[in-house]
Amino acid sequence: MNGVSRILSFAVALLAALIAPAAFGQSTYSTDVSVNQTASTTCSSGEAVALSGNLHFGYSFTTDATTGINTYQITLASNLSGVGQVTQTSYAGNASFAYSYPSTDSPAQITAQLQYSLNSQGSAPSLMLTQTVNITVDTSGNISASVASSSTQCVGN
Repeated sequence: MNGVSRILSFAVALLAALIAPAAFGQSTYSTDVSVNQTASTTCSSGEAVALSGNLHFGYSFTTDATTGINTYQITLASNLSGVGQVTQTSYAGNASFAYSYPSTDSPAQITAQLQYSLNSQGSAPSLMLTQTVNITVDTSGNISASVASSSTQCVGN
């Protein structure tokens, strides 16, 4: 899938996740998580990047009365900046993600893998940022999240 198709797919999924709760009278719950950690690198031409910024999480849910399955619709928007620890190059990255997670559990614990570009604002190469995010949601409107790890790889590897 090319970059434009991927962005369009995420935008459509995000829009659907945001519109669906309103259309069915569901409540949408949200939280923000501040990011302040250093992303390690596995790339010989890359560098560790000190990240800062915000992850915004939103969710709604439906419960199937027959099966008892809760379907959690989770959206996540990332807006991060960073500074290379070797070159002092500035980096910027933002992306949106949408997930549908069925579970009989409440609270439900979800681990999401995020991967998106961390664009160099200087002469250093841009990097691919991978983050592992732990999310806990329930049917009472509670949501919590944390970034378990962040790392970078060279683009194209």
